[in-house]
Amino acid sequence: MARPWFDHFRFAAPFYDRVLAGGEPAATVLDALALPVDGWLLDAGGGTGRVSARLLGRVGGVVVIDASGAMLRQAQAKGGLHPTLGYTEALPFPAGAFARILVVDAFHHFYRHAEAASELWRVLAPGGRLVILEPNIARWPVRLVALGEKLLLMRSRFYSAAALEALIGGQAGAQVRVDTTSAPYYIMLVASKAAQPAGSEAGRS
Repeated sequence: MARPWFDHFRFAAPFYDRVLAGGEPAATVLDALALPVDGWLLDAGGGTGRVSARLLGRVGGVVVIDASGAMLRQAQAKGGLHPTLGYTEALPFPAGAFARILVVDAFHHFYRHAEAASELWRVLAPGGRLVILEPNIARWPVRLVALGEKLLLMRSRFYSAAALEALIGGQAGAQVRVDTTSAPYYIMLVASKAAQPAGSEAGRS
């Protein structure tokens, strides 16, 4: 996959964690992940690893994948994380590699959302859980952020709660719930993957 012509996060990376400290409802997200778990967690579009670094010791390991090398250098400096340069639309991991997947304030930055959703679901293990936290475009402050990102040519696309639910809910074996009330400016989607795909031999009577 071709790399973007400009890394918008290159100059923000050293200050990113301080600027966004406390910006997301971290406790709500951590509860949604249903930890601890023995398997590994993927932080997709995780940048500096500012959220997933808090999960070390509660999962088998944490991989942070991001398209910004500058952001990943900050993740590397934290220690304990496994930064990987790449794209969510083409994840370099085998199917079912992760027990938990986290996407915080990043889904709108992905380039091809249907492919990203498919890849996230592919690498999620049966019985695993995907948690996506996205700014709620129905709120006017988020609309101002979206306008700013458009002016900066960031190619962001913000999904409504219904559209995000339809996209992830369309994956095989997905059980999805969406919460737009726990955090006023965010959509939180939690998707559980069936432990045994419907129609398999083990699931037939």
